[in-house]
Amino acid sequence: MSILISHKNAPICLVLDHQSFDNDINKNLSVIHCQISSNLFFYTTLLNELSSSSQFATRFYQILIQLNKNSRSLFNRKCLKYIFSCIRHHQNIIYLQVHNKINQYDEWINRCWASIQLNVLTRRIRYESSWAWLSTLGGGHSCLGEISVQHAKEAEMISKSQIGLSNEVGDPNALVKSYLFLALSYLQQKRFDEVRIILQFQYQRIQQKDITDERLPIMCIALWKKMKYAIKRDRKSN
Repeated sequence: MSILISHKNAPICLVLDHQSFDNDINKNLSVIHCQISSNLFFYTTLLNELSSSSQFATRFYQILIQLNKNSRSLFNRKCLKYIFSCIRHHQNIIYLQVHNKINQYDEWINRCWASIQLNVLTRRIRYESSWAWLSTLGGGHSCLGEISVQHAKEAEMISKSQIGLSNEVGDPNALVKSYLFLALSYLQQKRFDEVRIILQFQYQRIQQKDITDERLPIMCIALWKKMKYAIKRDRKSN
């Protein structure tokens, strides 16, 4: 089951296709047409979000599928009424008309600046989500890395991913923290020379004004002490 999203004044269309939700849908019907009535700025923004966010696309798809099955469904209409003032359904075609207040935004909004801000906001949301997921996963591997070199190597790869994310967004505090996580994974692998280089460089970096996280110096000093203890213990065991 596919949904073709279109606009009468725009040459660009978008097809939403989620086969996993088609179990209870009429198999003889392959395409639902969804026609959007709005200004072009809203339409292109909608297509951009549907293309870039799988979660948003899936939710939008589900609502339209259920609306096509039961056009009188109050729940599905309620989900759409905040954006669309008119919702009509006729012969597998869904008409959605945007509220006038939203359409009027196009008269005064700075499209170029809005596009820049939308891109920055979207990247930031994805960054926060990815960072939280990587931190949770990396924390688990880091704990197990005390007893398993394999988990320490997994934590190393996750830390490098966090370094890439922090560089992309330009978050200096997160970048320093990621390097400290990397130093911990190296420490668990007994790569002491690399740990020493990272800690010395990051401690100097922490002194700069753009670093505002007060926990970073404490983390850096704690890792330095942990490294000295690990080196001492390693020499005794050898």
